[in-house]
Amino acid sequence: MPGDSDQGECEEDNPPSPDAKGHPAVPLSLKLSRGLRWTSTGDQDDAMDTQSESESEGSGNDQPAKKKKRRHEIEYDLTADLHNRTPQSSADFERLLLSSPNSSFLWIRFMSFQLQLSEIEKARETGRRALQTINFREEQERLNIWIALLNLENSYGTEQTLDVVFKEAARANDSKTIYLRLASILEDTQKFEVGPSL
Repeated sequence: MPGDSDQGECEEDNPPSPDAKGHPAVPLSLKLSRGLRWTSTGDQDDAMDTQSESESEGSGNDQPAKKKKRRHEIEYDLTADLHNRTPQSSADFERLLLSSPNSSFLWIRFMSFQLQLSEIEKARETGRRALQTINFREEQERLNIWIALLNLENSYGTEQTLDVVFKEAARANDSKTIYLRLASILEDTQKFEVGPSL
């Protein structure tokens, strides 16, 4: 007959015999190797779950627990949220834009990132791509891109390129709004002699 320490394991291996009426007998006591917790405490619970799983697989083998813990860490690193950190490359921006293609904020940040790298032509292309990608119903988002393109041409382009973008923006949006925005841009940069050709 096994000792008292093995009694819990034996009860699991050999189910209790039925009583006289044919109902299974209920064990008199249950032993719990761990305390029961009803609330979650975050990472401690994950560690406890990993530890209890390794104990159920066998107390002599700690290697599965380490593999599970390592797998959990790798999964966490692979699913890092780009929205919580600043994108560091064009590929990061492309991934973000796949999830939010109608966000003028992301497109303008991408244009700004390219301007920091002195890639003015790529920033122009990104602005044009944004106008093609953003849904036509998102009027405010599209207007934000047009204003970003006007700012870009005002800062890095010529009077001719600014005039071309202005005329396109005035056709695609409310012309009064575009005139007022361009006037504001020119006033902020103190370019009073520059303006659209009427």
